[in-house]
Amino acid sequence: MLRRLAPPFPAPAAMAMVFAALLAGSGGVACGKAHADHEPPQPLHQSPVAIVGDAGAIAASASGSGLAPALSATSVTAATTIDVALAGDAIPQQRVLANAMSETLARLPAFWGTADARVLNLEGPIGDRKALPGVGDKNLLAYAGTPAWLEDLLKSSRASAFVGANNHACDLGPTGLAGTLAETTKAGVKLVGVASDDPWKRVEIVEKGGHKVCLVAWTTFLNDKGRKQKACTDGAPESGGTRVAVAEVGPVGLAKVQAELGAPGRWDGCDARIAFLHGGGEYRAQVRQVLEQATAAATYVDAVIVSHPHVPDEVEVVAAPAPKGDASALSALGGRVAGRGVPLFRSLGNFISNQGHGWSVGMTSACSYDPLRNVWTRVAMFARLRFGWDAGAAAGAPPSSIKYGWSLAFTDREGPAIRLRPLPSGDADAVAKKLEKAPKPFGGLLGGACFLGENAPPVCDAAHPATSKVGEPGDAPLADAGAPPPEDPTEP
Repeated sequence: MLRRLAPPFPAPAAMAMVFAALLAGSGGVACGKAHADHEPPQPLHQSPVAIVGDAGAIAASASGSGLAPALSATSVTAATTIDVALAGDAIPQQRVLANAMSETLARLPAFWGTADARVLNLEGPIGDRKALPGVGDKNLLAYAGTPAWLEDLLKSSRASAFVGANNHACDLGPTGLAGTLAETTKAGVKLVGVASDDPWKRVEIVEKGGHKVCLVAWTTFLNDKGRKQKACTDGAPESGGTRVAVAEVGPVGLAKVQAELGAPGRWDGCDARIAFLHGGGEYRAQVRQVLEQATAAATYVDAVIVSHPHVPDEVEVVAAPAPKGDASALSALGGRVAGRGVPLFRSLGNFISNQGHGWSVGMTSACSYDPLRNVWTRVAMFARLRFGWDAGAAAGAPPSSIKYGWSLAFTDREGPAIRLRPLPSGDADAVAKKLEKAPKPFGGLLGGACFLGENAPPVCDAAHPATSKVGEPGDAPLADAGAPPPEDPTEP
């Protein structure tokens, strides 16, 4: 069951002390109203103390085995903060490929460049675009970027890591998946959610002051079914066994998330943990099944990021559930306690794409299922995280504080040029003024306690969350969820 965190909430350090003592003694944005199957998480009615008690009961049952959170005794002397910025989908559509990324990303918000780590979702494999299936069939969406485009994107975005686990990861088949891993490795950037050994392995994206931040990524589906999909999930000889991490929606996938994130050794050496998953419906509120996976991930991580709907979604803090399973699941928490607050970004939308290219400032600012005129596909949301550790914190200890917030950018289009810039850009920003008038909850994205300008640091505290939600979920999709419209009819 999904549960929202209800403030006030104990500080993480205090909860950690309770947890240690116990060991020693023993859901959005939509183009209309939410469908019943896509309801948001229900409010948390239990007190945080009761949830901590649940974790304590598990700890008591495990104490006989001598298991304890895997924390190093080594102390780090200085107080440390690590800023991480995460963006949504970089989609290698034809028009995007035709523009130099150095120009497209020349006006990225200031915080992006000053962050200690930068992560974005690489929405498509890297390889020969001529190998895309169904070229000429405008109803079959398939994407791929060239190695030269990858190099340009990496240099211009200064990304610390790319997420490779998404529905387009296998668009070039298993050999294309392996080629993506080879090209990113050659370019010197880390790829998360794709590997020739364990695609669920955590990837270290930054180390600072003796503390490390790690990322795990997966997708809930791939575009192709059958043999091609199986080759990308199970590994194929021609790909050297390269696989993408997948957890389908439903009970089987939910159990997969819990087992993988709670696997022994999964987070060894990681002080802060982030989960990045790919799923949901296009241009709609985040679906319940994806939110279930996100909340399950909150058991083991310090922040959860979701992408795929192509429009930004609301941000909230959820209460981390107690782990499921035996004592090893408890050990995988690494000193974290059930019931603590975990920031959840339901959808970051697009980072850079060709969607919404038909919109102009004179048109409606309402969410639309027309991919040519949906302005919100041109609004990029950035997840902003600031992890903090007190002086003297042990290496491997979870963050003493987690600050979070979001910033926005907008894709301007002038002739063939595509340029991303901060939103708003000055008090007279005509696009921002238009978007502020959008129906709920979209207009609220440009304000609120957790909305951040390009130079402002995160201020909302996951342990004492502000009202970071930007409105209530809207309507069910205007089209059948099983047959969403093309993401962009101009693309093969």
